Amino acid sequence: MRQVPKKNRNYLVVGNGKMARHLSTYFDLLNLPYHSWWRSSGENIYKKLLNSEKVLVAISDDAITKFTSSLVKEFPQKTFIHFSGLLCVPGVESAHPLMTFSNKLYDLNTYLKIPFVTEKKQKPFKELFPELKNRSIAINSEIKPFYHAWCSIAGNFTTALWTVFFKRMHKIGINKELCFPYMTGTMDNLFNQKNPLTGPLARKDLDIIKAHKKCLKNDPYHLVYEAMEKAMKAEGQI
Repeated sequence: MRQVPKKNRNYLVVGNGKMARHLSTYFDLLNLPYHSWWRSSGENIYKKLLNSEKVLVAISDDAITKFTSSLVKEFPQKTFIHFSGLLCVPGVESAHPLMTFSNKLYDLNTYLKIPFVTEKKQKPFKELFPELKNRSIAINSEIKPFYHAWCSIAGNFTTALWTVFFKRMHKIGINKELCFPYMTGTMDNLFNQKNPLTGPLARKDLDIIKAHKKCLKNDPYHLVYEAMEKAMKAEGQI
């Protein structure tokens, strides 16, 4: 992390996981000064808090409430901000990045394109992070579970499906690299076509669908195939 004078740092980044590392990298690329603290750092968090105005709680969801519950009372003049897409924590602002984060750190252009989702009736994103140029949108607090569930379906579930797809293809002698054009073509359709859905379900090709179900009978993902067929019919996609 970039060394800057210890005083006059507006932000304190709490944590050393993916979210904290990406935040720190983003701030470094913008030349924004900040403190950092994590539980095993051996440093005194209270000293860091005294020299910071905003506390960025970039830790796991199940630790946020416990970590902030007493501190927001001890330091009412500080602004505490968490990054959970699900939680609404008393006394703590929220700004969820609508993005997936890996161990690989991004470049400045990528960070600038990440939109943030905040809560209505809380401080707007531009007030929380006046130095950041990211787009933002505020949603009602009560729909955050719905919002985050769909983020998980769209991001985590599809990642699981592609991972299993690569494994199944490898099993029959088709390596991962050969699958990339199919993957990128699918993404291109999704971004650029009004009706991106293709294949036997979209065409209602019953014989092929029947053959699919038969060959997947002993594969755990046959349940996914059948569930998706049912859900797509209910949604009017097929």
